[in-house]
Amino acid sequence: MPPRIRGRLHEAARKLIQASAADDLDGAHLEMELLYAEAAGWDRTKVLAEGSEVPEYLTLAAFEKLVDRRMAREPLAYILGRREFYGLTFEVGPGVLIPRPETETLVEATIEAAKQHPRARRSVRIADIGTGCGSIACAIAKHTPSAQIFATDTSTEALAFAGRNRERLGLQERIVLLAGPLLEPLATIEGPLDIVATNLPYIPTPEWEELPPELHDAEPRLAFDGGDDGLDLLRGLAEQLPDHLAEDAAAVLIEVGAGQAPAVAELFAPVVGEARLHKDLAGIERVVELRRGF
Repeated sequence: MPPRIRGRLHEAARKLIQASAADDLDGAHLEMELLYAEAAGWDRTKVLAEGSEVPEYLTLAAFEKLVDRRMAREPLAYILGRREFYGLTFEVGPGVLIPRPETETLVEATIEAAKQHPRARRSVRIADIGTGCGSIACAIAKHTPSAQIFATDTSTEALAFAGRNRERLGLQERIVLLAGPLLEPLATIEGPLDIVATNLPYIPTPEWEELPPELHDAEPRLAFDGGDDGLDLLRGLAEQLPDHLAEDAAAVLIEVGAGQAPAVAELFAPVVGEARLHKDLAGIERVVELRRGF
């Protein structure tokens, strides 16, 4: 009897585990289901429903090619060309950081700060520094109707992804994309910022060098490497903030790595104000939020 779809997926998942390209069998199975759905032109629900059927030859051949790419440690999101984040689908590919679930903590905290800001009923000016594919800016815009967002990045390749995602989500009028480092591109924008949110690179260089191939070799180094202690770009941001933040009421929200929150809070407190910390779903202090005036 020819192998069924379910058996093919199980075999591929075990190979992924053996290649150390997945952490556990459940995660490997999920990846294989998504890859088979891509090869067949189905959604994952149909893959599960048709598991007892014999795969079609052309679909199986396409699936095996996708599996080979994954076995070579190409990120799943790059193979699929998309990533789900905060209930939205974003186009991603080589040259841009893949959005992570932990960054949803930054989005949630920023949305809440925008709702509580004194200008929430008028227009809140928010900057997303290091926007990448635009996932943070777009997610905030979708859930904060009063926000005008300025999204910056040094990578024109990343900004191209951000532009396509902005257009597909119908946010061209809400998000302005600007090329350049940190807050420097905002010199062309009139008026101060009410909120700054950022997921700048924060991984120390020694740790970046030890990352698995999916991260180290595939995703752009400039999206991860934060210098010797991971805080190089954040120091630059802290220096630039006084020239851009509103004096009466402002907030800064920063995603950080495990154990970095106290140092980042100390770095930004003299510029903004008292810090509060937000934990992600894993219990890690993931976002440092600083406010003044509200």
